[in-house]
Amino acid sequence: MRPTLAVPLLAFLTILCVPGAALGQASPAWQQRVRYEMDVTLLADRHQMRGRQRLTYFNYSPDTLRQVFYHLYFNAFQPGSMMAERNRHLPDPDPRIVPRIWNLGPDEVGYHRVESLRQNGRAVAFEVHDTVLRAALAEAILPGDSAVFEMAFRSQVPLQTRRSGRDNREGVDYSMSQWYPKMAAYDSRGWHADPYVGREFYAPFGTFDVRLKLPAPYVVGATGVLQNPDEIGHGYQTDSTAVYTYEPADSLTWHFYAEDVHDFAWAADPDYLHDRIEGDDGVMYHLLYLPDVAPVWQTLRAGAPALMQALGRLVGPYPYPQFTVAQAGDGGMEYPMVNFITGRRSPGSLLGVTAHEGAHEWFYGVLGSNEADYSWMDEGFTSYASARALAEVQGRPAPSGQGNVLAVLSLQHNGLADRLNTPADWYETNAAFGVASYPGGAMIADLLGYVVSDSLRDAWLQAYFRRFAFRHPNPFDVEKVAEDVSGLQLDWFFEQFANTTRPLDYAVAGLDGRRSGGGWQTSVTLRRLAPAVVPIDLRLTLEDGATQWVNIPLSIMEGHKPVPEGWMVAAPWPWTFPDYTLTVELPQRVVRAEIDPLGRTPDRNRLNNTSGFPVQARFLQPPQQAWHVYSVGYRPLAGYADAYGAGVGAQLRGAYLFDDHHLLATLTLWPETIADPGDASFLDGIDYALRYRRFVPAFGPGATLEASAAKHLGILENRIDFSKDLASPLSRTARRLTASLIYQHRTSDRAFNDVFSPVDARLWSRSHLFSMRLAYGVSRGADRLEMALEVGGAAGLPAKDDLGTLALGDKAGLFSLRAAKTAAFGPFTGRALLTLAAGNRNLAPQKQRLLGAAPLEDQWRSAAFRSLSAAAANPLEDLHLVPFSDAGPVGYLLSDVFAEGGASGLTFLRGSNLAAGTLTLSVAPFAGNAWLRPLAAEVFSGAGTVWEVLSEYADADVVADAGFGVSYDVAALRPLRRWIAQSDVLAGLHLVARFPVWVSDPALIAPEEDAVAFRWLVGVRTGL
Repeated sequence: MRPTLAVPLLAFLTILCVPGAALGQASPAWQQRVRYEMDVTLLADRHQMRGRQRLTYFNYSPDTLRQVFYHLYFNAFQPGSMMAERNRHLPDPDPRIVPRIWNLGPDEVGYHRVESLRQNGRAVAFEVHDTVLRAALAEAILPGDSAVFEMAFRSQVPLQTRRSGRDNREGVDYSMSQWYPKMAAYDSRGWHADPYVGREFYAPFGTFDVRLKLPAPYVVGATGVLQNPDEIGHGYQTDSTAVYTYEPADSLTWHFYAEDVHDFAWAADPDYLHDRIEGDDGVMYHLLYLPDVAPVWQTLRAGAPALMQALGRLVGPYPYPQFTVAQAGDGGMEYPMVNFITGRRSPGSLLGVTAHEGAHEWFYGVLGSNEADYSWMDEGFTSYASARALAEVQGRPAPSGQGNVLAVLSLQHNGLADRLNTPADWYETNAAFGVASYPGGAMIADLLGYVVSDSLRDAWLQAYFRRFAFRHPNPFDVEKVAEDVSGLQLDWFFEQFANTTRPLDYAVAGLDGRRSGGGWQTSVTLRRLAPAVVPIDLRLTLEDGATQWVNIPLSIMEGHKPVPEGWMVAAPWPWTFPDYTLTVELPQRVVRAEIDPLGRTPDRNRLNNTSGFPVQARFLQPPQQAWHVYSVGYRPLAGYADAYGAGVGAQLRGAYLFDDHHLLATLTLWPETIADPGDASFLDGIDYALRYRRFVPAFGPGATLEASAAKHLGILENRIDFSKDLASPLSRTARRLTASLIYQHRTSDRAFNDVFSPVDARLWSRSHLFSMRLAYGVSRGADRLEMALEVGGAAGLPAKDDLGTLALGDKAGLFSLRAAKTAAFGPFTGRALLTLAAGNRNLAPQKQRLLGAAPLEDQWRSAAFRSLSAAAANPLEDLHLVPFSDAGPVGYLLSDVFAEGGASGLTFLRGSNLAAGTLTLSVAPFAGNAWLRPLAAEVFSGAGTVWEVLSEYADADVVADAGFGVSYDVAALRPLRRWIAQSDVLAGLHLVARFPVWVSDPALIAPEEDAVAFRWLVGVRTGL
C-alpha cells in the first residue's frame, strides 16, 4: 500500500510565511488530512447501528480552527428534511426520492444520533441542523496542529431511497454509503458543510481503519483491503480450499483498511456470490452479486479488469490495490475502491455502467475535486473517459462526442441551461444538473481537443491526473494544466463554457473566387452571430473534390494548435470583430466552404455553416431531427372527393434540429374540376397548403411563429400564429398562450354544398372573414383546459349575403371554454368533457357551436375528417359520419328536423351559444398487442343545449343521451409510426363508433314517431 501523503515541513513553513499562496485561485499547496478509526456493530434485526469513531484531524492550513462540522447524511432520509423538501419543489423531481421519502415510516427513516463528542478528551458542545453537526471546539486547532475527536453514535439505516439504505429494489440488504458521521472539508475557501439535499460530495483525504461487526452469514464488500481474510472467509480467504461454516446467531468482525481515500462505503447481503479475480495490473478485483443475476455478472470477470486497465492507459495508473463492484444501491454510484450498481441489466448495460462508475475512481476518487461545487469536473471527465475506455474494450472507434454537444444544445434550446460551475444542489432542475455535469463536462474535454488538438488534450488529461492526484483540484487547475501543456492562453475558453451559457453560432456569409495567375483566389467571409467565440476549422472543397483545411485561431489564444500536415493556418480572428474574411490562393476554384464539418463545437445552427444550404431529401420518409442538414421527406398524394373527383398531388415536409424551421407544403390537383369547373374558375380544382414554423429566441424558449396558407375543397384560410410556452418544458403541467390572425373565405359553392342538407350550403359564409383569436391552454397528461376569445368581422359584404338577415357584419365575437378531465378506475378510464361557448348573432356560421360535434371550421382543419367526409355527397346521411369533438349528446346528429325554408334533411343542433358535457368510461382490453392496443370499448352519456340556432328550434331545451361505443386510435399504432409521421390524415385518425340507445327527447330526432329507433354513428375524434 502507498504511504500516507503528508505536507513537507518546508512547504508548510513557506505557506505560513506567504499567506497569499493559500488565497490564490488555484488549489493551495496544503490540504487537510484525516485518520478515521471506527468500530461499528450492525443490529440487522432492527436495521440500526451502534458505533464509536476516533478521528484524528490534521490542520495543515494557515488558519486557526475554532469550530468543526460533520455531515450526518442519514438525517436526510425522513419526511421534512431538506432533501425531501427540495425534491418536492423541483419541476422534475428524482423519482427515487419523491414521493418515497415522504412515505417513510418511523422504522424506515434514517437518522444519526450523536451521543457524545470529545476533543482531546474534553467534551465539546454541538448542535445539529438537518444533516450538519456544528461543534464549537474545546480548544482551537492551530496551524500545523492536530486534534483527536472521539464520538459515540447510533444510527438507523433508512429504507433505500437514494444511494444509501437497506432493502433496495433488487433485494440487497445493505447499501451503506454516506453511512457514518463524516468530517466536512476545509480548504482555502473555508468550510464546506453543505447540507445533503441529494447530489455530490467533497471531503478531505485520509486513512480509514474500520471494523464492521455483522451477523456471520453476511458477505461484505467495501472500500479498502480486508485485513483478516482468513478469519472471515466468504471467498476472501488466502486458502481457496478452506471451508467455513456460518451460523445465523454468530457474528464476524470485518476489518478494512484504506489509505489516501476521502470516503468509505460497504455493501452486505447474506446471499451474495463473491468472485475474486487477480488482474494483470496487480489489482485484485471483487464482484459481489445475487444468484439471479449470476449469468450476466460473470461477464464482468473479464470486463471489469479490461475497463480499469483501459482507463489506466488513458488517464494514469490505478493507484489502489483492489476494486470491488457490488450489486447494490439504486442505479450506479462510485465510492473509493467500491462501486454500487443495480444488477438486473443486460450485459451491455452492465458493462457500460461499470465503465462509468469505474472511471470515477480516477476523477472522484484520486483527484477528489469538489464535486459539490464543480460536478462537471468529476461527472463530465468521467463520462468522457469512460466512453473512450468502453469503446476500446468493445473494439469500437472512439465516440465523436456529438451526443454530448446535442444534449447541451437541447438544454439551451429549452431555456433550462445553467452554467457548469453552478453548485450541484443549486441547479434549477435535475435535467440542468444532469446535462451540465455529464455531457456538459464531457463536451469541455472533447472541445478542448478541438481547440488545442486531440493529442495535446490527451497529454493534458494525463498531466492533470499526475499533477493533482490526491490534491482536490479546482477549475483553475484544469485551465492551468491545459495552458501549460498547450502553450496557449485558454482563460476565454473555460470562462465561456464553464461560467456562462452563451450560445455559439458561426456562419459562412460569402464565398467569392476569381482567377489569379494559374490558379484561383478565394475569399470566404465568416460571421459570428452569437456571443460565444472559438477558433475555426474550415474545410474548403475544390472543384475536383479535393479538400483544403484551414485553421483560424483566435487572437486571444496567443498562438494556434498544432495542425496536420497540409493544413493552412490563417491570421488570428480578433473576437471583437463579428466578421472575418479569409483569402487564400489555391490551384482550383472553391465550390464549398464549411465551418467545423466534424461537428465538434456547440454551434446551434449548422444550416449556415456552409456556403450552400445543406439539404437531405428522402422519398417516403419523414424528416429527421438532423443537425448538419435540413431534412426533407417527400411523397405522392392521392384522394377522392365526391364534389371534385379523383385527386393527385405531392407533399413535402421539412424540419431541422428540435423541429425548428418546420415546413409543410402540399399541392393537390383535381383534374375533373380543372377540366370542367362549371360556374367556378379552373383554380377551384387546385388545392394547396403551405405552413412554416420556427422558434423565436428573442421571446424566450418555447416561443414560435407560424405562418400558413391553405386551400382545401373550396375553403381558403390564411393565418399567422404566435405561441409561447408559459411553463417549464419539464413541468408536468404545460401552459401555452397563442395569438392568431386569421383570414377565411369560401371560394366555391362546391364547399359544404349538400354536406348535411340542401339548405346547409350556407354553413360556411362566402364573406371575406377576418378575425383575431387569443387562446390559453393548460394540459397535464390527458387533462386539458382551453379558453379562447375570438373577435372579427367580414370585409366588403353586400347588404345581404346568402344568410339573409343574419348577414355577417362587424363586432362578431366568441368566447369558448373546453375542458377534459381523466381518471383511472382500475382497468377503466373515466373521462369528463365540458364545453361552454358564448357568441353573438353576428358569429360566422362556420364558427357556431354544434351540439355533440366539432364546429365546421374545426372539421375542415382536421385532415382526417376532411378527407373521409369529402368522399360522400352527404357524409352524415349516407355514412352516419360525424366529427366527435365538443361535448354533448350525439343521438341528435341524425335528426329529421325541418330546417329554415321548408327543406327537410339531417342536421345538427347548432347556435352561437352552447353548454354541454359528456361522460365516458372506457377500457382497452388488448394493451399488450401492437395492433389492438389502440382499440377501446366505452359507455357514454351526454347532455347539453344550444340557443340562437339557425332553425325553428331557436331555443332548444337541454337534451341528453346515453349509449355504448368503440374507438380505435390509428395515430397510436407503433407499427405505422413511419407513415403516421408523414401524414396529417393518419396522425389525426382516431376512429369512433357510437351507438346511442337512449335519448331524452325523441321528437327532436323523429317528430312523427313516438319511439326512438336504434341509431349508430361513426366518426373521427377531432378535439379534446
